[in-house]
Amino acid sequence: MSDDSSRIGFRINEDLGGGLRAFSVIETGINIDTATANGQSGAANSGAGFIGTREAHVGIGNGQAELRLGRQNVYWGNGKIEDVAANMIHGGVINAYTAPGAGFISGPAARADNTFKVVFNKDLVGTMFAGSEVWYSIPTASEQTAAGKDNKAKAMGFTLKAEQGPFAAQYDYGQNKNSNNGIDTAAAYAVTAPLGVYTATLGAPTLDSTTTGAKLGLAYFYAPTSKIAFINVQLKQEFTTAVQNAKDPVSIVAAAADGAYNTGFRKQASNNFLIQHDLGGGNIVIGQYVKQGNVKNVSGASMADTGSTAYSLAYRKDLSKRTSLSASYNVINNDAKNNMMSNGGGQASVAYVAMGSQVKVIGLGIQHNF
Repeated sequence: MSDDSSRIGFRINEDLGGGLRAFSVIETGINIDTATANGQSGAANSGAGFIGTREAHVGIGNGQAELRLGRQNVYWGNGKIEDVAANMIHGGVINAYTAPGAGFISGPAARADNTFKVVFNKDLVGTMFAGSEVWYSIPTASEQTAAGKDNKAKAMGFTLKAEQGPFAAQYDYGQNKNSNNGIDTAAAYAVTAPLGVYTATLGAPTLDSTTTGAKLGLAYFYAPTSKIAFINVQLKQEFTTAVQNAKDPVSIVAAAADGAYNTGFRKQASNNFLIQHDLGGGNIVIGQYVKQGNVKNVSGASMADTGSTAYSLAYRKDLSKRTSLSASYNVINNDAKNNMMSNGGGQASVAYVAMGSQVKVIGLGIQHNF
């Protein structure tokens, strides 16, 4: 049993007059399966356990724009294009690829601390582009490496939303720059081991890198709650030094005990497809399909057997406006040198899976909104 998305929170608004308002959002993830801050694998779930673990920000704004300060959602959400994992059922497969936490490359950001965000409202950009935003994050003191603390680490990005009639589009760009604040712990390299492989006694070094993500989503609503959608995702991880970028990540995976010691420049793309059809009477069926391409190295060469495919079939029954039942069957088929998995919200029972694994999730869910 897994609880991967339950949350409780407060939304506070104060009318300051003249169209100006002050507001705050404090949203906390709760695990009703374990009643702790840990997911099914025992690893910490960063979205649960403390007040404000999901979002915690204050802001001020009007009908034209809002300034928000605090811990905020960035990059990973797909809005109206694909909200299955967030609102419809316990989870599908697309969310593993639009904000992945496994496989070769993670998404650049999900919820970022110390974030400054400007959201553009309809009085400024018109109804078509309302909800578009730009954001910038700086690291906390504890997230900076002790040596130096020169604030090289930062994250930034933007979201562009557009709606016109039955069509919706969203483009997200995010960059997590110098994730280890510009510092490598290169002393952990094993001198006698193959390039990029680390001994058990020395362990894997902490390597500084910059991760960039871009995704484009398009949807056509042929009925109010029925749609066809497509999302293309482009991910890239670039390390600080030319030596690290020149390494072949696939060769490293083959030689290392597991995929946790990956290094070397890599980029990868995926195409995600969704159909959601309302049968009427509170009955909705959902299908998802994902094709993830092979990893490419710094020279642009494609590396065989590093992709994956995935699909999901789901059914949701609305019993009322607030309560629903759901059932789903999700499968990720990894190629021989990839280890994608479905681990949103800490639902996975292990930290990662072996290369070439097939991951299956059968879900029976109850959802209640209050």
